[in-house]
Amino acid sequence: MKFSKLNLSLLLAVAANATSPIGWGKNTTGGEGGVEYHVNSYKELKDALNNNGNPSGPKIIYIESPINGAEDDNGHILSAEELVPGFSFQKYLDCFTEDGSEWLNTDECNKINELRLQGAPIQAAQIMVRITPNTTIIGTGDDSRLEEMSIQIKESENVIIKNLSVEAPNDLFAEWDPTDGIHGSWNAEYDAIVVHNSTNVWIDNCYLSDGAKGVDTTQFVFGKYIELHDGLLDIVNSADYVTVSNNRFENHQKTSLIGNSDGRTTDRDHLKVTIYNNVFVNCNERLPRVRYGKVHVFNNYYYAETFKPGYPSLTVDNYYHDDNANPQYFIGLGVYSDVLSEYNSFNYVGNEEIPAADDIVVYSYGGYTFHDNGSEYNGKNLDFDKMAEESFKLKVKTKMAQNAINGKSNPAWTDATFTTETFEPSEYYDYEVVKSIDYVNDLINKVPTWMFNDVESFIKDVDEDSELSVEDVDAEIENNEDSADDSAEEN
Repeated sequence: MKFSKLNLSLLLAVAANATSPIGWGKNTTGGEGGVEYHVNSYKELKDALNNNGNPSGPKIIYIESPINGAEDDNGHILSAEELVPGFSFQKYLDCFTEDGSEWLNTDECNKINELRLQGAPIQAAQIMVRITPNTTIIGTGDDSRLEEMSIQIKESENVIIKNLSVEAPNDLFAEWDPTDGIHGSWNAEYDAIVVHNSTNVWIDNCYLSDGAKGVDTTQFVFGKYIELHDGLLDIVNSADYVTVSNNRFENHQKTSLIGNSDGRTTDRDHLKVTIYNNVFVNCNERLPRVRYGKVHVFNNYYYAETFKPGYPSLTVDNYYHDDNANPQYFIGLGVYSDVLSEYNSFNYVGNEEIPAADDIVVYSYGGYTFHDNGSEYNGKNLDFDKMAEESFKLKVKTKMAQNAINGKSNPAWTDATFTTETFEPSEYYDYEVVKSIDYVNDLINKVPTWMFNDVESFIKDVDEDSELSVEDVDAEIENNEDSADDSAEEN
């Protein structure tokens, strides 16, 4: 594979662990120039965010050890039974019929459910940590791991989360709803990271996953594994100017939601997000799922399997054969979304029982503004715009049929016409797309950078036929780092 000088800047940004974002979050500086903290416990993290009584002041927080949000001030990890004495998740499971279709309406079961409901706000208060304005939280090595914690970037601004391993928290009081979907569903709370009504946020070079407590490690009951996780990275409630770059998302079901309600009209003209150079491996859906926002998705690598235990990706075409079901997908188009996809690599593997199907790429929930430039599905060029249009038309047909049966009026989007006239990112920020899908495919061996400690192997695709040698690239990295340092001093 060859890199031209035109695309070298993006390569260097990844290899050198860029010090500033591109895209909608371009003005994010985090805690630059602020007080530095080195933390090794949950209590120390919360104290650092308070910043000696000046929580909005600039600060850089270095995570040097694994930190667990379920630990108390003495470092003890709290269980569900300790948070709510008398509660037992197994007893909760036993309060359903064997197939999970009905709740046993006994006094004992109703008491267990009452305790479960009491536990939810108690756990929320324990694991949710509010990220104050003008903050950089950055990892220092392989031990920089946050687990059982919900990072709340809420009503804040100018925040950077960087170089961290973030494991999705487990809802200790998750709910089984037999009426949710065709066969019932688990509903869990607590996202790993939430950007809520906040501006100028950069999530970069992180590893986000279910960690050691994956879905396939839980009990298999009612025909499903118990799902104790919600989202990995949700961007909601008028959040704006966000860049998500150089991250690896792995082994998760509901990955990234941008806009969390069709009826939240206050999200109009907000939810502007850039997503580039990320890797999504065995993440079932929401990569992302967008409502209202102007979202730019480029140079990302996607990989999913139809047969992955705990994380099977199943679509309308290859499994459900019914748009009333809840299929999996890579990019979800919600109401009033405006999504531009460029040079992404979509990869989907099936088997004889459940083959792959290209409708994994894009799925409409009422969204009708989408365009793709240069992306590939399993190494092939396909008409992704046509796929999106067909999905939208099918959603309109299904929605109108449902409303006719139920006597409901149709939403405005059912009268819309699908269009490929998306917003143009270059009108808002400078960026360069790498037009080599080989480069995008190789992100799985590069992102995040702290998982790969050999820069020369990181850029091994620069060969003797390239315009630049490895030595040239090393020199350019040093020059870029010096320039970044000079720029930081000037600012």
